[in-house]
Amino acid sequence: MPGMFDNNLFTLVQKTLDFRTQRQDLLTSNIANKDTPGYKAEDMVFEKSLEKALHAEEPGLLKTTNPRHFDGRNTPPLKLVEAQRIHSASPFPDFDGNTVDLDREMAKMAENQLMYNASIRMLTHQFRMLKTAITEGR
Repeated sequence: MPGMFDNNLFTLVQKTLDFRTQRQDLLTSNIANKDTPGYKAEDMVFEKSLEKALHAEEPGLLKTTNPRHFDGRNTPPLKLVEAQRIHSASPFPDFDGNTVDLDREMAKMAENQLMYNASIRMLTHQFRMLKTAITEGR
């Protein structure tokens, strides 16, 4: 668990907010193209990549005697994690080949917005704790 002053925590929240913003733009684009023939809905996935990178500093599978040795992990640093764009195909595409399911896209947008707000609240809480520590609770 990251500590209050851990830079990884702020990097994690920054990456999460960036990815949530990118995903919101992508979902909005899907909705805007609901009536475009042949349009293939897309989505972004990034949670597993963030989780894997967050644990990158844990001891690896192999013992190393030099910092340049490989330790058996295949984890990128947190700041280098990228989201993956995937096709978000509807099980029932329209007759014109469009795969946008309006109800599904709206649900994804609502979930994404809730997760974005939760990340903002977590960041606000961390800054509030930092301010309390600096001002010694006054």
